[in-house]
Amino acid sequence: MKNFKDFIIFCFLLLFVILIFKYNTIVNDSVISAVYLWLYKVFPSLFIMFILNEIIIKTNILYNISIIINPLFNKMFNTSNNSFEAFLLSVFSGTPSSAFILKEMINNNKIDIDSANKLISFTYFSNPLFLYNILSITFNKCITIKIIIIHYLSNIIIGLILRKNNNSKNYDIKYINHNISIIKIIPTAIKNSINTLLMILGTIVFYMILTNILLKILNLNIILSIILKGFFEITQSLNILNILNTSSIIKEIIAISIISFGGLSIHTQVLSLIDNTNIYYKNFLIGRILHVLISTFTYLMCSIC
Repeated sequence: MKNFKDFIIFCFLLLFVILIFKYNTIVNDSVISAVYLWLYKVFPSLFIMFILNEIIIKTNILYNISIIINPLFNKMFNTSNNSFEAFLLSVFSGTPSSAFILKEMINNNKIDIDSANKLISFTYFSNPLFLYNILSITFNKCITIKIIIIHYLSNIIIGLILRKNNNSKNYDIKYINHNISIIKIIPTAIKNSINTLLMILGTIVFYMILTNILLKILNLNIILSIILKGFFEITQSLNILNILNTSSIIKEIIAISIISFGGLSIHTQVLSLIDNTNIYYKNFLIGRILHVLISTFTYLMCSIC
């Protein structure tokens, strides 16, 4: 079985290399487009948010909030004591940083593996500033905010649906006095933000090349092309959604479905971050499938009402 799997992977890579040479112009254009998209749409939105997130993590600002909210959060979602901290940090940082946060909290014995496996399902939050900027290309302010709110609320519904008894351990929340000045935090935060953004750039480039080659071969119509782009990487899909000549509600449903699934680019980043842990990728995948169903249904109900 392993040899067969390796053979399949080898054939795929060989085919990919052949296609790269055959469609060299598409590859070059894809790289340029991906870098342009990252530089003007992704980087301005995420760079400052990543820096602010690290400042929040390395200060004591979350301690008092966690002490107050954790009992209610644990009762709602049946998780361990520090789970609200992981949830809140995920809201600030977005994905794939949420997977990194869970991994670090497990390594530091702040949460147990059962809670981490539950949290990975409903801590997928696309960065709100990024969503606002890229959705504003296609939609007005009201629709843009409605999509973002439903995207966030759907995670809470997923957490409640997946709530079940487990063997979570209630670790005590410990106050850590960092005493680190913001001036010392900022250089490290900038460095970490750049590293994360470069990883995002790499995945955007890879999946844009793959997508554009497939579109050249398959010759799909505009709607299917946008959906295919969104399946691989949400940024390139949302960036061209405005050219779709159809009703606004169809574009809205496509947008919220694409955002909820996350694209293979996000899935790839999450997989790399939870490698060598006992956090299961299948839980993240189940969460994203539920996210698409719940957010789409909720959005339709809100639009009808």
